[in-house]
Amino acid sequence: TTPNKARGGDSAGFSFYIKEYNTPMRGRLMHLWRQYERHIALGALVFGFILDSFLLTRPDQFLDNAILLSYLAIAGGAILLMTMRAARGSAENRLAPFLPVLLQFCFGSLSSGLLVLYFRSGTFAQSLLFFVFLGALLVGNEFLKSRYAQFRFNIAIYYILLLCYVALTVPVLLHSIGPLVFILSGVVSIGAIALYLWVLLLCARQELVRHIRPAGVIVGLVFVVFNILYFINIIPPVPLAMRELGIYHSVLKRSDGSYTAMYEPAPWWEFWRDTSGHYAAMPNGSTFCFSSVFAPTDLTAPIYHKWEYYNPATSAWEERSRLSFPISGGRDDGYRGFSIKTGLAPGEWRCNVETAAGALIGRVSFTVNISSTTPALSQKTL
Repeated sequence: TTPNKARGGDSAGFSFYIKEYNTPMRGRLMHLWRQYERHIALGALVFGFILDSFLLTRPDQFLDNAILLSYLAIAGGAILLMTMRAARGSAENRLAPFLPVLLQFCFGSLSSGLLVLYFRSGTFAQSLLFFVFLGALLVGNEFLKSRYAQFRFNIAIYYILLLCYVALTVPVLLHSIGPLVFILSGVVSIGAIALYLWVLLLCARQELVRHIRPAGVIVGLVFVVFNILYFINIIPPVPLAMRELGIYHSVLKRSDGSYTAMYEPAPWWEFWRDTSGHYAAMPNGSTFCFSSVFAPTDLTAPIYHKWEYYNPATSAWEERSRLSFPISGGRDDGYRGFSIKTGLAPGEWRCNVETAAGALIGRVSFTVNISSTTPALSQKTL
């Protein structure tokens, strides 16, 4: 009984003993956490980025939107708690070490999810903007030592992700795309971030009263830049997404609704494309550009196939034809259609798939060589 008396002899005393016994271990763990906090936050950002690259598939699914909204809510809550802690001292000390990691995880998950959905719209060069954005996330905190610089940085990143999400979902809700819908998306995002900044100001007035205005200026700059990028067709035309695009020698629709296509296969090292970048054209023969464009359920819109030829004399791309047809959303593999161009001249060609406003959904480039014999062709079902 002596040891029990020494430790208190009852459950309260035993709990106290366990607590005292664990304190050094907890202290060492917290020391390690603080020592490697930046590395852990970076790992959380990368892990979140990879995770949602596999989870998210299409912007009109309830689960996908629930995941993205939950990340936005958690990230907003983390920024709020970090701000409250800064304003109230040590009131939230126990949560403090974990909030930056949680925020980085949400930022990584949001950026990867949006990258997946945006990457399928537009060309790789357009999606490269999101890789640059991810790089900014990875290194931004390393250069921001001031607490207020961190706050402004977090608000800027949060609003960029919010704006990208709203620009993706408003067209889904309205079943429409175009400049007016994009402007409406921007208005909704401004209203949401203004409400959020107002809540932050209420919770930490003394701490943030001088820093809300700079944060608002950053939000305004992001909004202006995002709109400029959209209207010069740098922002991909989400929620439309390219599923398949290629150049074929023939495309024949079958009775079951599928298409049989004949094409020149790409060499094995061009693993990113099915059809070859070189096209053996017969004199006055027909060339087919086949595309499959995903659109959310109930969204209908016209798309255009624009055939362009690179003129060596002028060193410029020249439009040779622009053909349109409507698409209807809902099919996972996209709405299929094709255009035909006859009598291609030898040289560099490309077929752009665009919206009515000229936003680029996808592009396939190829080199035409005139041939008197039919090349070896492969067949596939589209």
